[in-house]
Amino acid sequence: MPDIDGRLDRLEAKFAYIEKATEDLDGLVLEYGRRTERLEAMMQAMVRRISEMAATETPDMPERERPPHY
Repeated sequence: MPDIDGRLDRLEAKFAYIEKATEDLDGLVLEYGRRTERLEAMMQAMVRRISEMAATETPDMPERERPPHY
C-alpha cells in the first residue's frame, strides 16, 4: 500500500496553508471594507461641502467675472 501517512501529512499541510491564506484574505477584505466605508463618508462630506459652496455663490464673485482684456 502506498505511503498513506505521507500523503495524509501532505494533505494536512496543504489544508493548513489554505486555511491560513483564507484567514489572511478575510482580514484584508474586512480592512478594505472599512477603508471603503471611510472613503465613501469622506466623499459624501465633500459633495455636501461643494453643494453648500455652490449654493452660497453670488454672481459678482470673481470666478464669474470676465477679465478686463475681453
